[in-house]
Amino acid sequence: MSKGSKKNDKERIGSKQGGWAQARDSKFTDMLVEMRVSRQKFKETKQQAMLDKTRETLSDEKLDEIEKMTLIDSLTELYNPRTFLKKLEYELRRAKRYKRPLSLLIMSVDKLNDLGQVHGQMFIDDTLKAAANIIRGAIRDVDVPARCENNQLGVVFPETYSSRAIVVGERIREKLKAMPITDELRHIRVTASIGVVSFPTHARNEHDLMQIALDFMEKAQSEGGDKVYNG
Repeated sequence: MSKGSKKNDKERIGSKQGGWAQARDSKFTDMLVEMRVSRQKFKETKQQAMLDKTRETLSDEKLDEIEKMTLIDSLTELYNPRTFLKKLEYELRRAKRYKRPLSLLIMSVDKLNDLGQVHGQMFIDDTLKAAANIIRGAIRDVDVPARCENNQLGVVFPETYSSRAIVVGERIREKLKAMPITDELRHIRVTASIGVVSFPTHARNEHDLMQIALDFMEKAQSEGGDKVYNG
């Protein structure tokens, strides 16, 4: 056999062995992938089983309580800020789809932090709870009241022009002003600054509506407070 033939035989054998090695490595890789997928599926199945078992052991009342904790602010018992933004987004989508109005109210108790420094955190809490109760009594079931950031309160008014939201805002302002907040020694009267905006008059998205409502609220504060401002 010539040297050339021997060389070709070695190359064929080497090529075949290389192919076997590649096939073996590919099969090993596939096995690893399958093992990882199986492990992940097992983990997910186990987690789901634990969740189902937890649900079975909890009463309906407890489940309702847990769900409420994720949606509701514990102090005011209004919607929390995160839920409020989701509700605003949802109602705004509906307003756009059906070409209907929507209004947004944002309010802040005037100088609340200053009053809190004098009368304590409990005074702030009592004031926010009183304001929340007034809001609940002034709005419809379809309206969305909430505690927002920085001790502000808000309401989304579906199917509502700003003229009606202003009327509700004035009602809230007047009732809060007429209701003294009691600390340990005396009755203290507070006022509120309120900004009211509407879709589509002032803005067409939730971010701009919120920002303009906050700007209007701050404008009311800058003019001495105890005022509803609508631009």
